[in-house]
Amino acid sequence: MPTVMPLLTEPELQALYQRARSAAADVSLQNLLEQRQAGDVASRYRGAGLDYAESRPYQPGDEPRFMHWSVTARTGKPHVKQFREERRPAIFILLDRRKAMRFGTRVRLKAAQAARVAALAAFAATQQGWAVSGVILELQPHWFPASTDTHAVWEFVHQCAATCPPLPSTDEPALASILPLINAQLVRGTHVYLLSDFFDLDAACEAHILQLLQHHPLFTVQVLDSAECELPAAGRLNLQGLDGVTHRVNLADPLLREQFRQQAAALHEGQAQRLRGWGCHYSQLLTDVDAPELAVPLPHGMGT
Repeated sequence: MPTVMPLLTEPELQALYQRARSAAADVSLQNLLEQRQAGDVASRYRGAGLDYAESRPYQPGDEPRFMHWSVTARTGKPHVKQFREERRPAIFILLDRRKAMRFGTRVRLKAAQAARVAALAAFAATQQGWAVSGVILELQPHWFPASTDTHAVWEFVHQCAATCPPLPSTDEPALASILPLINAQLVRGTHVYLLSDFFDLDAACEAHILQLLQHHPLFTVQVLDSAECELPAAGRLNLQGLDGVTHRVNLADPLLREQFRQQAAALHEGQAQRLRGWGCHYSQLLTDVDAPELAVPLPHGMGT
């Protein structure tokens, strides 16, 4: 597939926009209550707001206006009221477009499939009145501030779908290096989507993902190509790895293909178990899947 082409064309984006609208109307794809504006959300976080949540013992620095006098009188110890924070629902999308994502043998590149999910999630969010922000992870990451403006969201989606820059000759940023930057800028309760093949999901990512999970629901979508799961019986081929080294491989060998299938399955299952074990929602998506919205939860009324 020529790399000068955009990952997604304008008609494809328009079709995804309509599908996001359809998904919003399909109650079978909506698991929880809808959220639209700040104050519509019964947040699990305590802070400024109007809805009383609970009382707790007074601590130095608490504002006197929040004293809970009836509890104070009943217990004989000073207590203050706590309220549920009101939040505008928001999503943050990390779209991985690094070298490993520019691979695909069926229908589309992994980066294109991830861009389709990004578009669906962003369109679904903005149709619900949610704020959208994100980062495109490549040699020079591109950050997009949170916005509910339709034009700004479309600009973000267009950037996700744009032509990938030339393959870099220098090292690209690691996933572990970008995660703490995300955590530092999000409003608590933001729904975070990580769209990647997670080829560099390592121990360095764990602490950052666990930190994200303390304050945000985390949806991880592992995008893979079928050839990364099972090799075709394509005869002898020269295959080049990400390290640039070329290997002569006989794909007509059934034993070789079976060994590859087992090792790939173990790798991907291990990555899935790590993400699930940390508390992430996990979805695996192949490049030839036409309807990602059937596999990936879109932001239609997710809880905080």
